Amino acid sequence: MRSISVFGIFLVICIVACAGDISTAEDVAEENLQKLALANNELAFNLHRRLSSGSSKNVFFSPLSISTAFGMLFYGTRGKTAEELRKSGDSSDEYVLNSANAILADKNLELIEEYKHKVEELYRAAVRSVDFSREAPKIVTEINEWVNEKTNGKIEKLFNELSADTLLVLLNAVYFKGAWETQFDPKKTRMASFTIMGCNREQRMYR
Repeated sequence: MRSISVFGIFLVICIVACAGDISTAEDVAEENLQKLALANNELAFNLHRRLSSGSSKNVFFSPLSISTAFGMLFYGTRGKTAEELRKSGDSSDEYVLNSANAILADKNLELIEEYKHKVEELYRAAVRSVDFSREAPKIVTEINEWVNEKTNGKIEKLFNELSADTLLVLLNAVYFKGAWETQFDPKKTRMASFTIMGCNREQRMYR
């Protein structure tokens, strides 16, 4: 299994008592939050370098989605797989940032109750038992409707089909809408070629 280096997903709060030096839970929590933020930032930069290497096309991806999905996956793993995943790894009126998670597990795949509790509690994920062998087309429709709703119509379709032997589908959707903190100067903005999904179109560009 390939692993992505430096994947900071998991927050462990420890209270360490030493002679003459007792750290409070708040201090430890703050320290781990800082480590989490730094690790996730490094993950984002590493992924961007990989995805943009050798390509002249625009790159758009969500490190938050990747971190969240792998976080949910981690709680269902043990042993070497868990170790490799471990190694790999405020709200404002001025912008909108929504994230949603869901897990669809085949009825023949028995999920550990502790795992379901963890992903529901920590990631607010909706966990459902479905029958991929008999209802794959219906499930595809439901998934696409879910994605369309959670991304505010930005992603209308995620799957065209799912095989009847599918066992598990992990879903994460992120919707962001906001304005630049520093707006482009209209006097320095002109129309130029912009590449998206293999197509070129004219857009206003800053120069």
